Amino acid sequence: MSRIQPSLSLFRACTAPRPATHRAALRYTTAAPASTQTHPPSASRAADLAAIEAITESDSAQPAAADPFRPSHPSKSKTLKTAARTAKTVPFTPATQPQMPLSPPPYHVERSHQKNLPIYTDYKRGGNLHTTTVRKVTGDPHALRDDLQAWLAKKKDEDVKVNALTGHVVVKGHHKAEIAEFLQGRGM
Repeated sequence: MSRIQPSLSLFRACTAPRPATHRAALRYTTAAPASTQTHPPSASRAADLAAIEAITESDSAQPAAADPFRPSHPSKSKTLKTAARTAKTVPFTPATQPQMPLSPPPYHVERSHQKNLPIYTDYKRGGNLHTTTVRKVTGDPHALRDDLQAWLAKKKDEDVKVNALTGHVVVKGHHKAEIAEFLQGRGM
């Protein structure tokens, strides 16, 4: 009997899986639930056909109406009037941000594994120097430097630099929110 026991452990994987292991996966199915009831559109279609047939079969000297009333299609003028009444107008405000060019940039900033922009702030020299670093730049980091300099508008040439060794763009000061807004506006 002892010879049979080690070989039975090989067949343990061939047994049927427990239903508890599949219950979580079956919760998220894309199939429509069986309890939903669909109403056939034949009732509204039959009403439409009856209305059109009643108009076309009538023998009158008057010309036929251009578009007969169909019960399944309410009047568009009523829906437009109610939509105009309920719509609220928003006052126009001009853009305060500088407009960005629409051409694709010669650089790309890749997001982190958790889908965050790779913008980091740092304190150096005992907290006296504040810097913001943009990492994961592919393409031309000098073009990103020029665009950030134009976007921030108050930065001088020496305030926005490209680290030649790492390719990171380093900006003096904490500008994480402004740089994130700039990169999101560029579609990154």
